[in-house]
Amino acid sequence: MPTLEIPFAPWRFMLAVDAVNYALGEQVDYRTRHAADPVVNLSSGVNLTEPPWELVDFALGAARDPLFWHDYDGPDGHLVGRAAVAAYEATWAGVPVGVENVLVTAGASAALALVARGLHPGTGAGAHAVLPAPTFPLAGAALADAGFRIGEVTSEEPDRWLPTVDELIAAATGDTRVVYVNTFNNPTGERYDEAELRKLVGWAREHRVTVLHDTVSSDVASVGGLPHLLSIAAEEDYPGGVVTVGSLSKSRAVPGFRIGWLVADADLIARLAGFNELIAPSSPGLAAPALLMDRMLAAVPHHGRGSATVDDGDRGPAVLTDGKLSTSDELWHRVEELLRPYHAGLPGLRGFLDRAGALLGTPATANGLAGWRDSLRQTLAGNVASLAGWGETIVAGPPWRGDFNTFVRLPALDGCDALATTHRLFREYGVQTLPAPAFGHSASWWRRHGYFLRLSFALPPARWQEGLARLSAACERLSADG
Repeated sequence: MPTLEIPFAPWRFMLAVDAVNYALGEQVDYRTRHAADPVVNLSSGVNLTEPPWELVDFALGAARDPLFWHDYDGPDGHLVGRAAVAAYEATWAGVPVGVENVLVTAGASAALALVARGLHPGTGAGAHAVLPAPTFPLAGAALADAGFRIGEVTSEEPDRWLPTVDELIAAATGDTRVVYVNTFNNPTGERYDEAELRKLVGWAREHRVTVLHDTVSSDVASVGGLPHLLSIAAEEDYPGGVVTVGSLSKSRAVPGFRIGWLVADADLIARLAGFNELIAPSSPGLAAPALLMDRMLAAVPHHGRGSATVDDGDRGPAVLTDGKLSTSDELWHRVEELLRPYHAGLPGLRGFLDRAGALLGTPATANGLAGWRDSLRQTLAGNVASLAGWGETIVAGPPWRGDFNTFVRLPALDGCDALATTHRLFREYGVQTLPAPAFGHSASWWRRHGYFLRLSFALPPARWQEGLARLSAACERLSADG
């Protein structure tokens, strides 16, 4: 009988954590015993602040349009959503990106699982993939499930987890086909600068290696933009060697919407769409209008409030002019140009674009979206600052770069069994955490290096403080228990 177990230890560890910490019966049991103390999720990576209601209202209202529900829109997703992603990437990259380069998925996780299958060379062929460690566990799981051998790389340099590009390259073998990186690194919040990414792309071009870039949290709070990998790849004459995965689930605080995408060479997209037909012959009706609004929001520059502790990154399109979202006009005009050939084939498309353009161009919408992101940034910055107040109990990780994750150490728990301790933290203290073995290597490897876990800053401040207080109390109690 075939097994469904994925041969990647961090993924299996995460499932073991979730079997208790996210089991409905376990949560009911905790709430029954602690009615006054709700569960605090400190590290799922979900953005638990409020979403931008302009985006939610626009998506829900537009979903009533027959344009988005009258028929299957195909395994590569609705044209409107694909055009929004393509227009944004083309505005950034300065190279042609069309709807044929975009596939819409049910979140970034589905995109990673799909593209891993598409990048594997086939039955009987050796294939190796290089990943930073720690990093997002589903990436390694998806690649391992597709048949890749996984090489995990942890930096040997002090004061950083993210391996240098030289360390990634040194870990490659003769049959390395993929290098995975994410912006920002999940869980550490670190990232590569433009020079590092350029070096990685140059090496990948010379060795015909695909760079799989997960951007799922890169639009959360960075100021002034981040290095854009597709732009760098285009400048290095290797745009087809980069596959970009993105999602609005976490960055917009709407994980239940399950909307993601991938951007790649048109031939790869066509192959992936054929495979996706088995799983998702159509994208959700919400996906296309939500993506349209999301990509417009992504193009709104940050106002800069609360940004003193954030590295301002490298570059990004300046798009907000006189209070209008016109993105500016360039981005919106690209969307219209990409969709114009399909007006006759999609009744109602032109009318929808007219209505959407009128709404997106209003100062109220632009200012509402910009204000939402400013508010999120202030929440993140405030929570980051307050983490320093926990002294030696919760030792802060790498300097904050604008993401909503960080990787901290709990010295009092060094040497403890990570899985058993995680379950105790939930059952006794109502704190959901995800420790280091979920992000790379093995539990025994981490036991030799210390007790680390991911924390997410994307919580309302009161809940964040409550979670830290419970975590600190738990550390004191569990260390006393031995």
